[in-house]
Amino acid sequence: MKNNTSMQEVPTDDLLSFHDYPTVHNSANNTTIPISESQVKINNLDGNFQQTSNIGIGAGDAPSIGDSSDPSTVKSFWTLEYYQKYFDVDTKDVMDRIFASITPKWDNSLKHHLRTKPDLYGPFWISVTLIFTIAISGNISNYLQNANSQFHWKYNFHLVSYAATTICLYVTLIPFILWGLLRWSIQINDVEGLDENVTPGALELICIYGYSLFIYIPISILWTIQISLLKWLLVLIAAFISGSVLLLTLLPALRLSKHKFLLIVGIISCHLLLAAGFMLYFFHDPHTIIVQKTVEKTVASVAPILTTVRTIAKL
Repeated sequence: MKNNTSMQEVPTDDLLSFHDYPTVHNSANNTTIPISESQVKINNLDGNFQQTSNIGIGAGDAPSIGDSSDPSTVKSFWTLEYYQKYFDVDTKDVMDRIFASITPKWDNSLKHHLRTKPDLYGPFWISVTLIFTIAISGNISNYLQNANSQFHWKYNFHLVSYAATTICLYVTLIPFILWGLLRWSIQINDVEGLDENVTPGALELICIYGYSLFIYIPISILWTIQISLLKWLLVLIAAFISGSVLLLTLLPALRLSKHKFLLIVGIISCHLLLAAGFMLYFFHDPHTIIVQKTVEKTVASVAPILTTVRTIAKL
């Protein structure tokens, strides 16, 4: 039977001889590999294209899964890389937000800035500046109050730690409490689809409260003026301006709350107590000092009389 299959005859010498193949440079270990080792398999059944090796791509050139340089990679909450985006602002952004924090408007521009890109750079430096401004101005005020007396004045370094504790607790603790109350008091059916757009997050609230403290930096300098009526007037002005900015910024979220009236009263009360506490503790009221000195003089004058009465009673 004759075989109809025609095959090309290959000489035996060609089968036993060695052939040279072109080489491909491997960038991983600076070596070369034969091109015959890089094969491509085409699966005609399912149309998939599979390559068995990467030609011309070394191990260091191939993209790795979960590369840290990918901006879309989610950073952990406990890492510094997570907070890096909150400090990525320029001077113009910070100045615009500071100006918006002292100009309360119904069309609040601070709310627009914080919705698009909240930051912690401004609140951090505002808080640090306010701490040292209050401590220095408080000591100056105390010196001016005792300038004409025989009292030996000393610089009170504890005011720095007291101011730092008060401001840090107010900027961090109050926003977290407010964030929890908003999450709890907003209707469940309103939260769906509105949480990301209307309800602020905890870091966003810290940013809002941080910028609201800027007004107290110039006010704390003016509190060194030894006029009681002016000091209380500055307390009301600072609390009104910063409190109005807070309410106007948080108004969209407060409207969704079941207890919006109580939350508004709580926000205003905390801000007013902060302003009054700054003035009363760090910048003592002159009338309070006068009353205290009067009481001390009265006790000193009455003490000998009481001693004499006790001596007579013993006899």
